[in-house]
Amino acid sequence: MTGGYDPTSTPADSSIIQTSVAVYHKNGIDPVLLPRLAGSWPGYVFTGDPLRLPAGHFGLGHGSGAHAPDEYYVIESSNPKVQGIDGAVRSYVEYLFALAQAT
Repeated sequence: MTGGYDPTSTPADSSIIQTSVAVYHKNGIDPVLLPRLAGSWPGYVFTGDPLRLPAGHFGLGHGSGAHAPDEYYVIESSNPKVQGIDGAVRSYVEYLFALAQAT
């Protein structure tokens, strides 16, 4: 077997995670926090030696079928409870602005 990544872990009280949680709450979303993620992203590059930085995922929008032939992402949404690409981009701006204020 080849490939794969080491697991990654970030404390829930780190500013990057608390900022993302605050932005989710501001947008009416109660996020689920998974402090340890084995998944398919190389987070260990940031959270492991030598950097040991906090890292996490963030984003509003809707998609499904990750890593599958029928993967999709909503570009324009007719449902007010589902963000399209414009809402997703706006959420990143809001998140980065909040993160800049937190540090």
